[in-house]
Amino acid sequence: MQASFGKFWPGLSQRKTGRLGAIAVFVALTLAMLLTIKVVAGFPLFALPSLVAQKGNVQIFDRYDHLVATVHQDKNVEPVPLDRISINMRDAVIAAEDRNYYQHFGIDLFGIGRAMVKNIEAGHVVEGGSTITQQLVKTLYLDPEDRSILRKTEEAFISVLLNASHSKNKILETYLNQIYFGKGAYGIERASQTYFNKHASQLSLAESAYLAGLIRAPSELSQKSNRKQAIARQHQVLQSLLECKLVSELKVSEAEKESLHFGEADNGLKFPFYLNYVLSLARQAVGDQLWTRPLSIYTNLDPAAQIAAERALRQGVIHAPRGINQGALVSISVQDGGVMSMVGGVGGYGQVSWNRALNPHTAGSAFKPFVYLAALISGAIAPDSMVDDSPLSLSMPDGKTYSPKNFDGNYLGRITVRDALAKSRNVCAVAVGQKTGMKNVVLTAQNAGITTAMDPFPSLALGTCAVTPLDMANSYATIARSGLYVQPEFIRRISSADGSVNKVFEPAKEQKLPVEQCRQMVDALMDVVSRGTGTRAYLPGVAIAGKTGTADQAKDIWFVGFTPDVVTATWAGNDDNKPVAGNQVTGGGVMAGIWHDYMQAYLLKHPAETLAFAGPQQPLTRVAPFSVTTFVADGIEKVEEGIEDTFTERHNRQRGIKTFFSKLVSKIGHIF
Repeated sequence: MQASFGKFWPGLSQRKTGRLGAIAVFVALTLAMLLTIKVVAGFPLFALPSLVAQKGNVQIFDRYDHLVATVHQDKNVEPVPLDRISINMRDAVIAAEDRNYYQHFGIDLFGIGRAMVKNIEAGHVVEGGSTITQQLVKTLYLDPEDRSILRKTEEAFISVLLNASHSKNKILETYLNQIYFGKGAYGIERASQTYFNKHASQLSLAESAYLAGLIRAPSELSQKSNRKQAIARQHQVLQSLLECKLVSELKVSEAEKESLHFGEADNGLKFPFYLNYVLSLARQAVGDQLWTRPLSIYTNLDPAAQIAAERALRQGVIHAPRGINQGALVSISVQDGGVMSMVGGVGGYGQVSWNRALNPHTAGSAFKPFVYLAALISGAIAPDSMVDDSPLSLSMPDGKTYSPKNFDGNYLGRITVRDALAKSRNVCAVAVGQKTGMKNVVLTAQNAGITTAMDPFPSLALGTCAVTPLDMANSYATIARSGLYVQPEFIRRISSADGSVNKVFEPAKEQKLPVEQCRQMVDALMDVVSRGTGTRAYLPGVAIAGKTGTADQAKDIWFVGFTPDVVTATWAGNDDNKPVAGNQVTGGGVMAGIWHDYMQAYLLKHPAETLAFAGPQQPLTRVAPFSVTTFVADGIEKVEEGIEDTFTERHNRQRGIKTFFSKLVSKIGHIF
């Protein structure tokens, strides 16, 4: 055998001819095996997956039943039929990977011999002997890491069977939709979008040759640092096209000179925080069926809201004071409890995949509405009650004294409940909590929708508990619905085409809080935005209620706001739970602005359906009885959380001063 090879290729060493002999034996065994294969060739023992099956097991739809994403368990793929793949790409792949594709029967004996000679002459592998069919078989049916002679024999056997039972075009179509091109892109459609921001049907000759050249070493050649090597490989593919007479010399010359314009498409899952959580919920709901059959998941996602949420949160955190580098946002429909948008972090999902929207953060003053609501429900305070904003000290069971302080260090004396909430007076909240009973406060918060632990200590009135943004949004939504609790839902329905899976998610609904007191709270929370600590959330002509929150040392800052149609909770902080310095690092100074920007964008796409909140029969008292202290409090407002000097604030201060003098004149007139 060695002498025979030596005759055809003079100068080959004995070692090299020995290699040729071993390969020849393998080829001979394969040929002998073909007689057996021929008998069963008519039976499609190895079926090729349909385009639908290749799309992945899960299709995710939005709130309006529009397809958002197709998800495969382990691949990012978007299969397309062969007629939607550029002829340039089809020719380039054949020239680069399998010149005799349309002539051989699944394995190419001549190709093996040609590759063998080129590799021996070069001293290393420069050309592969596997056909397109063999590469597909390895991808679909075999372990690609197994390089044993037995595995190669299986590969050849299955390749011949596949070739006998399927058309060449079908095999090529499947191959182009399955092969890996680097950068996480499987299949030619994803590769086209990833590298050139276009569809596979639009690929030029130069672009096609570039992508075809990546197939041999996708992980290496796809790197920007290896761009020169990838271009060199592209030129090799172009020369192969010329040798195969698939293109003219002029076309090759033009393609070699063409400047490629690379895109920067993100191949990750769209809306990753929302959709990955949906997949985890679906897995809980249907178990292993999630990946064993094609499923459709219909969600409550609103793509326009999600895009606005991601943009507003990202920009808000970027421009936030130093020390604030992360955030979260959850937006829920008041009407049906559907979670329309959720962002769990800022930055690339791969780096910040921990979902902060589903993890608890110290609530701060955003918890105070539950204190006052519990007090109204229990009768500890009435709509016309006054609360005392004066120094307070409480004896604790351990013998220590707890003395809460206001943010500004000042005290306003006797003020209305409405003012205490609008100005977020800490001492008032603790005093009201003590009068109400902190266990009643905990029960009210739980009925609203907070699921995390709450210790009934006096400091709980100031939000020392940790709450997730999802719970915070939903608990405020309960208040916005006049006490009707609705279980927040991400998924509406999961179904399969064969009908074996059909799970409908009906949100639990229950009237958990009294209507009148909830409406009183909504009415009071409107003052937070119109004249209190949340004026940065103000939107002209839009009914808005909400509450700011700033935890100790500004480690967590919040704004939770709502219109009659939608509730949105925003949070920011840092993952190290470090203090953040600065008087303007507050829920009113940072988060109300993020909320404003998100809702402004949201309302452009979703005009308000309900123009006003349902009002209470007896609103909380707006004006305290006449006193000099009240005049000062009304006339010269000190915004507790140090928010920036906005137009709205200046307007409020001017309005307050005018109110002061008008009341003074009125009272003097009554005296005389």
